[in-house]
Amino acid sequence: MQPFDKVQPIVLLVDKTDPAAHRDAVAAAAVASVRAYTATEDSEAWENWLYGRFTKTVRRANPSTFERLAGEAPSGSVTVGRAQAIAFEPVTYEQMPKNLAKLQVSGTQLPDEEPAAWPENAPEIVLNADLDMSTGKASAQAAHALLSWYLQLDPAARHAWQEAGEPAGVRFTTGGQFAELAARPGAGPLIVDAGMTEIAPDTATAFVAGFSPAAASSA
Repeated sequence: MQPFDKVQPIVLLVDKTDPAAHRDAVAAAAVASVRAYTATEDSEAWENWLYGRFTKTVRRANPSTFERLAGEAPSGSVTVGRAQAIAFEPVTYEQMPKNLAKLQVSGTQLPDEEPAAWPENAPEIVLNADLDMSTGKASAQAAHALLSWYLQLDPAARHAWQEAGEPAGVRFTTGGQFAELAARPGAGPLIVDAGMTEIAPDTATAFVAGFSPAAASSA
């Protein structure tokens, strides 16, 4: 990745004394990515980035740092269970504010505990469990999937999802089932990773299922 390429920063709250569930953090990061876009979509920061590499960087912050950054985020924080996440407009690595740039990226792994329940009609972000992605990597892939899904919705469906509270669930499935579900009608755009971290290039990682834009439009 070139220094002038833009990347969307996403920050996860990582409380070492009371860590959130892995899947809740992944869901929170994905919703935060979309919320940052909807809060600032008229900004020039999104130009070209949406049609380019769509790169995101997921970083971790302790409770005090996270609270401070949440006050600077364009749309505040997203909470799923005990997990919290915030996201910002795309920037180049060179232009990234120091308080974001200094946050750790690698090694973000939260416990795989039972996630919070999500509404039955919520979009479900499906990730490939065979890849054994860290919480940080899975969060980036889920954010790719949910934002891609959101962008393909018509205005009425977008509004319906937002009015429902922007719900999202996360499910990990084995590679065979992942491929089968991804091929079904109505599955959201399939995310294929560039292979810059953790996994091999051109690996399918995530998509959105379990939500019908048509149904949302008529709600």
